Amino acid sequence: MRLSTAPFLLACLLASTAACAKDASDYSAQELVEALTQRLSKSLLAGPTRDAPPNTTAIVVLEGKALPLAAKLQSTPGMRVLSHEQLVAEQRANFLIISQLGQQGPDMLVDYETPNNASFGTLRIQQKDGKLVFKAEDTYRSSSGARATYARLYGGQACRNGSEMAYRFNYADRFARSGECPVERFPTSDSAFEW
Repeated sequence: MRLSTAPFLLACLLASTAACAKDASDYSAQELVEALTQRLSKSLLAGPTRDAPPNTTAIVVLEGKALPLAAKLQSTPGMRVLSHEQLVAEQRANFLIISQLGQQGPDMLVDYETPNNASFGTLRIQQKDGKLVFKAEDTYRSSSGARATYARLYGGQACRNGSEMAYRFNYADRFARSGECPVERFPTSDSAFEW
């Protein structure tokens, strides 16, 4: 007698959503990161200032415990995965840093930072009614943390006119809205007087 999967699939379709639902931990890293970039799209697709060209693609950078995810993630039309070197070469100011993505029971936790809007923390990802839902576990806003991230990535690098970082740095330094670099190199200090 040959067994068929059809009765099981039919039973699953007729059962309650909760009985057949996947946990957040069942999603791939690609699916989780894409959902996260969609969740944060308002801040990730904004330009660093009102006069800077808006982004059309969310930029994702991995670091720390999230670095091994690089082999599992692919860029898509809505999301580009960049290395630190690529990020610095493009002088991006608006991006998402993922430093950890791990499982806690059926949920996933992600440690993240978006320095352009000075946000960082941990989000809990849960699956509810067939959709991924993000809940803040520990989230903060810190302009000094954002300055420290920019100083760590760009400190001592030559500023390039027209880049996102030029717009951001010029606005922060002079409250000017042009993409012209106010200084030749980005400061190595995270001092509020320099950034």
